[in-house]
Amino acid sequence: MRNKSLKTILYIILLFSSITASAWDGMAMPQLHVEGRYFKDSNGNIVNLHGFAQTYSPWFNERGTKWDNYDVNSCLSYNQGLIDKIMAAGWKMNFMRLHMDPYWSNTPGVRTKGENDISAFDYDRFKTYFQSVFVPMAKYAISHGLYVIMRPPGVCPDSIAVGDAYQKYLIKVWNYVSADSYIKNNPNIMFELANEPVRIWSDGKQAGFKELNEYFQTITDTIRANCNNIVLVPGLSYQANYEGFADYPIKGENVGYAVHCYPGWYNSGSENTPDVNYQLFNDGWNKQIKPISDLAPIVVTEMDWAPEKYNSSFGKGVTGTAGGTGFGANFKKITDDCGNVSWLIFTTPDLLAQFKDEQGSGDTFLTDNEACPWPAYHWYQDYANKQYPHADFTFKSCSDNGDGTFTNPVIQADFPDPDVQKVGDTYYMVTTTMHNFPGCTLLKSKDLVNWEYCCNPLEKMSANAEYNLEDGKNIYSKGAWANSLMYKNGKFYILFNAFGNGDDAGGYLLSATDAEGPWTMTRLSRGYYDSGLMTDDDGKTYVVCGNGNLKVIQLDDNFAPVNEADVDGGFDGLEGSHFFKKDGYYYIYSTCCAWPATQWCFRATNVFGPYEKKEVFNSDDIHQGAMIQTQSGEWWTMLMRDCGAFGRMPYLLPVTWNANWPVIGNNGVDAGTYTKPNVGVNYDRKYMPTNDNFKNYLLGSQWQWNHNQDKSKWSLLENPGRLRLYTASVTDSLQKSRNMLTQRIFGYRDNTKPSYGTIRMNISKMNDGDMLDLLYFRIRMLI
Repeated sequence: MRNKSLKTILYIILLFSSITASAWDGMAMPQLHVEGRYFKDSNGNIVNLHGFAQTYSPWFNERGTKWDNYDVNSCLSYNQGLIDKIMAAGWKMNFMRLHMDPYWSNTPGVRTKGENDISAFDYDRFKTYFQSVFVPMAKYAISHGLYVIMRPPGVCPDSIAVGDAYQKYLIKVWNYVSADSYIKNNPNIMFELANEPVRIWSDGKQAGFKELNEYFQTITDTIRANCNNIVLVPGLSYQANYEGFADYPIKGENVGYAVHCYPGWYNSGSENTPDVNYQLFNDGWNKQIKPISDLAPIVVTEMDWAPEKYNSSFGKGVTGTAGGTGFGANFKKITDDCGNVSWLIFTTPDLLAQFKDEQGSGDTFLTDNEACPWPAYHWYQDYANKQYPHADFTFKSCSDNGDGTFTNPVIQADFPDPDVQKVGDTYYMVTTTMHNFPGCTLLKSKDLVNWEYCCNPLEKMSANAEYNLEDGKNIYSKGAWANSLMYKNGKFYILFNAFGNGDDAGGYLLSATDAEGPWTMTRLSRGYYDSGLMTDDDGKTYVVCGNGNLKVIQLDDNFAPVNEADVDGGFDGLEGSHFFKKDGYYYIYSTCCAWPATQWCFRATNVFGPYEKKEVFNSDDIHQGAMIQTQSGEWWTMLMRDCGAFGRMPYLLPVTWNANWPVIGNNGVDAGTYTKPNVGVNYDRKYMPTNDNFKNYLLGSQWQWNHNQDKSKWSLLENPGRLRLYTASVTDSLQKSRNMLTQRIFGYRDNTKPSYGTIRMNISKMNDGDMLDLLYFRIRMLI
């Protein structure tokens, strides 16, 4: 090892997928999800989509000249052919808006007053043609590299109201669509909940976004009972006004908003107002759209423009100049600056299919730079090389089998000493992180099977040398251990005991009103070894703790002891206790840490005892964890198993009860695969992140340092989109090496590749003799 300080600067990007752009026919189509104000793929990349729209009716398919008389085969042949021709023309498109046109669902021969008239709607016809027209078209589009946004039949009436006939109609449509076996949880299908609401009424007068929220929240909740597809919520004023959604956003996961935009809207320039400039357009957009685009992703599902003389567009305007006058170029500038807007051109597909990248004299609808097709075609070429969906991981770690079952371990990575609490319809799980910071990792799940990171609440515990990996000291395999999680009176608490070499050992409490933080750390007057918190029916808080002989301790509001009693465990190595109450019994749920470890249960009708005990589980070293009751009344236990180099992995097992004793797994044995817990909703698979493209200016929650982080030795800002690491020390031992960025090893259910990792780095600044290590680093537990 050289004696002088290394000057090495490293750029590291973890890659688990191809980096080739292919935002067109055959492009990568990973599952997208909503994260903050963005669509993101499974690699964490921001995705903005660009596309076109199709409507399946004779009138919208070249004015009835191509097919009619409910001819399904001719309809499919014509519209699938258009997709082929559009792709062959070179359009770099990656989504299609699919209108389930009421032509198919209305009773033939019944006259209506327009597309907003649902009096002719026939539910049986809708179901029939949904399967024979709309599903086949969705499948065809997806097979050609197009995400699909499904729109319900017709448009909203001029006025809507909570509980009206139109809301009931939408609920009926979406309940059927979202329960379809092909559509539900399809990673490539989204739902635009309605088309062009104008105004909403309540109690005989015009209402606002509070009522609109109630209107579409009910529809969203109906969909969520079936699936977790992304939903796109429309605003008022023909999908042009979203101001009030900032105060009344639709709640839940995977929610975005669908916007319409035409020349003249938002104070933009139209052909009749050619002098309207960018600033006016931008101000109008910021007033009506920005309040929600600051919070959620946007898809513009109707937009086009062209000079009126072509009679080929819905919007009448010109491209103009970005930052100057005109509509099209300023629309692009505004949406590009927002950074989270996907959009399409609403030009009819038959015209898009005729496009040729040959401008000639530029005096036709398809070649005039002032009409939307010519500039949009070339803008789409540029978009295809940025913010496109990246290929998914070849191997992804997930215990959800996709058929209503899961296979243990429920997370195939090191999340030891789990404790789980249900708050509302969300489950939270905290885990031991020892010397890794930020620590006390908190996960969240809707179904106990599919987990995601919530936060790392413990930013820093001590400034002592061992926590900074200085002066030859370290805190390896000590630090924060065996957290206990509690939710009481609107507040989250994490209680843990720290093992250290100095004055930093003892009891600590983390607290927050929001699980995602911020969290406050409090040093307690005493420690509680392997603690398990419980709130009794009268609101009093108790903790069980200890090794061998246990203690039950009543705590005050400051987590100081009030009363306590001993519980004779009867043998050494009894620890990892959890505390809960059921049917008048107090249960202490502990592990015997011999090899192989076993699970024991103590019960009493008085919180301080006396307790009787029983071994309740002895199977394959699965032990130590929490007992949980779901909202459906089922009982489950989250335990762990030591899996060698991978660490200690969580195992989820069902619990039944016999004579007020728990029976775990399949009559006391782990069966491996089980039916997922009944939580009332079938949630989609989730994959915990391992990849990080370092584009969020924050490290992903999967990362932890091997000591208190030194923020002067790394940066995500000096070269955006890359992690820059500086050498923090020169040493003769790996264990003494500072500034080591780590994450858990995830296993994959594949015999040929149990785990893998790939990095991309820039080593151009490294000098001869400089060293970089990509390594497996594991500290044997010493306690």
